[in-house]
Amino acid sequence: MRSKPTGWFMSLVMMLTLMLGGCTQAAAVIPPEKEHLVQVQKAEEGAYPVDLRYTGLTSAGELKKYSFKIPGKLTDIAVEKGALVKPGQKLASLDTAEYGLAVQASQLNVTKAEKAYTEARDNYGKLEKLHEAGALPEADLIKVKLDLDVKEATYQQAQLELEAKQIQLNDAQLYAQNEGYVVDILFRESEILAAGYPVVVIRSPEQKVTVGLSQSDVQKVKVGDRVEITLDGQKGTGHVERLEAVPDPQTRTYTAEILITEPFSSERYYLGATAEVKFAQGEAAGIWVPLACILNDGEDYVFLVEEERAVKRNIKLMDTQGFNIRVEGLKPGEHYIFSGMKSLKEGQKVRIQSEGTSHEQ
Repeated sequence: MRSKPTGWFMSLVMMLTLMLGGCTQAAAVIPPEKEHLVQVQKAEEGAYPVDLRYTGLTSAGELKKYSFKIPGKLTDIAVEKGALVKPGQKLASLDTAEYGLAVQASQLNVTKAEKAYTEARDNYGKLEKLHEAGALPEADLIKVKLDLDVKEATYQQAQLELEAKQIQLNDAQLYAQNEGYVVDILFRESEILAAGYPVVVIRSPEQKVTVGLSQSDVQKVKVGDRVEITLDGQKGTGHVERLEAVPDPQTRTYTAEILITEPFSSERYYLGATAEVKFAQGEAAGIWVPLACILNDGEDYVFLVEEERAVKRNIKLMDTQGFNIRVEGLKPGEHYIFSGMKSLKEGQKVRIQSEGTSHEQ
């Protein structure tokens, strides 16, 4: 007759059963390795046009400040801001009443001095004949000659004073010397002006854009290079007119002055407005990839697919063109990930959804 199992033996059996069941359950919940869906492209060599892109500020070819040479009351402003003026066109006027009276007074002085000189000259001519006939001592003739010289000098002085007063009267009118656009009017009618204070500011018709180039880019640009300018959505062209050899002390950039050869409409051209500037640099051959596929962890890199795994490859960025960039560090034929790489980590398993070439971008 068999003995019944003791209590401790039954407990041991139950513990082994639970342990075996737990191991079986734990093994059953281990998930398979997650695959990351990605899209790849095949690296291929190609050539793209390259350019340097900058933002510049519009400027005028030359700003000229017009001022009166004499003081006076401003009575007329003959132009408006933004207006196109031609050489010789009147810009403004001063009150001429006082200067007109001065001209009249000088004219009277000239008339009196001329009359006195004419009389002295006629008198000297008569007395000179008497002296030649022996009827007038030489000392008396010398005195008459001195009087004639004084009256001639007085007459000449009066003429010079009249000329000066006439110039002042003429200076009460302000005229444009060159063609240009009125940028600003600094005084209003009826205001009293001092001599030499700017009244009207005019810019020359030339349209320009100034750009600050980096140290590396200024070496790629030269005077005469063609430039494309975009201003307020409109495109124009120009060429590099001047390059500064010394950098700006604050920005450490080198100023490039661009003359716009296809001017924009004067109504849409404002000084100090921002303009997009593109310096054409020809073509560059190499491997081009989309900017969006480049990541950075302190160094620029892309993910390649090797044996169904994501592999990080450091690259060097070169030229940009639109949304593409030329890189060094990839070889033709290698496949890089251009979609689905944002959440990837190196070594993770990937599954390719689609494949294309860099030229499809």
